[in-house]
Amino acid sequence: MKPDQAIAQVVPPGGTRLYQEFDIEEDTARSAYHYEQDPEFYFIQTAGEWNIYSCLMWEDGFTVTQAQEKKLDKLAECMQLKPGMHIMDVGCGWGGPLTYLCKKYGVTGHGITVSEKQAIAARARAMRHGVNATFEVVHWKNLPEVETYDAIYSDEVIVHFFDLGGFFAKCHKLLKTNGMMVHKELHWPHPKFAEVTALGDHVHKIFGFTGNYLPLWKELQLLNENGFKIAGIFEISMIDYQKTIDMWLKNIFDNRERCKQIVTEEFYTTFRAYLKAVRRFMASEVFLLDIVTSQKMD
Repeated sequence: MKPDQAIAQVVPPGGTRLYQEFDIEEDTARSAYHYEQDPEFYFIQTAGEWNIYSCLMWEDGFTVTQAQEKKLDKLAECMQLKPGMHIMDVGCGWGGPLTYLCKKYGVTGHGITVSEKQAIAARARAMRHGVNATFEVVHWKNLPEVETYDAIYSDEVIVHFFDLGGFFAKCHKLLKTNGMMVHKELHWPHPKFAEVTALGDHVHKIFGFTGNYLPLWKELQLLNENGFKIAGIFEISMIDYQKTIDMWLKNIFDNRERCKQIVTEEFYTTFRAYLKAVRRFMASEVFLLDIVTSQKMD
């Protein structure tokens, strides 16, 4: 089934600015736009040791770093990480997650991103921590199809992939026999939520209109169709996301003058409005957040 046909099954009538297909060059440029700011801005926003730009997992009394590490440890558990394994981080950000996993679990890793500024920051971080992790600026469609990895993971990244079935097929070719794939992502609880509001349109604009949200059932179907069996599904409370975004909003507000110097006042204002919009979504019933673990079938 072609990706546009798969999407059409879950998009309500009336049109939407989601689910837009772009060629590799335009898709790369749109996806990179959000991240091609000075990394210092995002380091202020995300804070902690690992600067993770996605939902954390909290417990009472946790520091930001502890909440980051709890989430990463959960991903490691799902991947069944063991020393000596070689893993790939799809959408590696500024290198925090892969550096942490390599350091704690004794694995080696390769991270991919579409942002040159992210890759530069990620390489510097890996060097500081002395881990065996490499980082590359490349679109996932251009990855060589060679069995290379014991596990592949992504953290709130695949929502930007229009051809999600094609991505899963690519991962099947990149994984070794019985390799694990783990991805954490937001899902619609019902297809009706795909009808974009003005508030949602502002959020999607920040990401270059590369949003491709799906219900969980469609994602699982695409995994099965591309040679994966489902090994587990773990739901994360949306309260964790609310706490994460509250922390981000506080960080950039408390450091607003410095943030405006780094990225301009216009970008700061737009970005803060975007975070406030996302915070409203996370307090509603619009999304569920799941970690899906699957295993390659030969």
